[in-house]
Amino acid sequence: MSHRLTRRQALAAGAVFAGTAAGTASASEIKLSDAINMSWSRTEGLRRDLTPGKTPIRLACWGSTTTFDSRTPGESLTEMVKRIRDRGYTSANTITPPGKESFWLNASDSEIAEFKSALKKYDVTIFDVHVYVNNIHPDLSIRLQNLKHTATQCEAAERIGSPMVTTHTGSCSEISPVTIHPENWTLAAWKTSVQSIKQILKDTAGMKVSLGIEALNLININNPKAHLRLMEDVGDTRCRVCFDPTNMMSTEKYFHYTEIINEGFDILGENIMACHAKDSLITPDKMSAYLTQVPPGEGVNDYETYLVRLSRMKWPRTLLIEHLSDDKYPAAKEYIARTAAKVGVKIHGEG
Repeated sequence: MSHRLTRRQALAAGAVFAGTAAGTASASEIKLSDAINMSWSRTEGLRRDLTPGKTPIRLACWGSTTTFDSRTPGESLTEMVKRIRDRGYTSANTITPPGKESFWLNASDSEIAEFKSALKKYDVTIFDVHVYVNNIHPDLSIRLQNLKHTATQCEAAERIGSPMVTTHTGSCSEISPVTIHPENWTLAAWKTSVQSIKQILKDTAGMKVSLGIEALNLININNPKAHLRLMEDVGDTRCRVCFDPTNMMSTEKYFHYTEIINEGFDILGENIMACHAKDSLITPDKMSAYLTQVPPGEGVNDYETYLVRLSRMKWPRTLLIEHLSDDKYPAAKEYIARTAAKVGVKIHGEG
């Protein structure tokens, strides 16, 4: 099969390479899409700006003892919040699976008051209520159930003062919200995604809580520009972002974490309500690409740039360390704290 460049493509490619060879191409002129399309392993001329901002970062941990779902029998809400703070975290979240009643919706007014009082006393915040459902499920009846569940969790978030519910658009597969499917990137799937998010926001109209969409590698929201387009197409200021660059990773972007992070903060800005912390690694001794998640610091994520960009936000964001076994969280937290100190970024509650 012949692969021929058109005259326009050849001239464009030649211009890019000529500029780079002559040393005239600046970092701002070299786009992430150019680097990926040309299969460059690094963006030529890229310079990192590691000038920190003044805003501290709150850390959270999705461990078995560090979420607001971790209360043990006989433990008060106040004791739970104190325990999370004693483990070195100043933020946390909660999740109610589909089919299970939310504790926060069924809690008494006095319990909600105790919870909010404990957050204030121990300087801990709740940054989101996480919702793991398929909001574009191909079975309409299941999709409607999922949309209702997401809206219900918005009610819970509103009651306990969480600024955001985090969810995903979902997959055209019936297996899970994160399953790859040939129709995930079709126009029809996009339109359904927009309609679903609009419906959730319509059903929760009047609430203050934002709906933060999280990227996932194998669905249609898997890069910063997709986030931006979704917000534009939904057209509601409550449609925001839970930013996770690891969930945007693929083999062709493997050495472009810095560009992904910068593009995300550049075009999404203050619409980023919270961020996730993990890392990506391709198994080095396999002929086929095995891209997997690893703890922060054990992959190729540019945490120096990530933390610096977070420190430039107008108010403190939460960075959630996730998807690890309990024994691996302390080392991940220590790596983030050490990297933050290196680049002059303050972690809330430390130092």
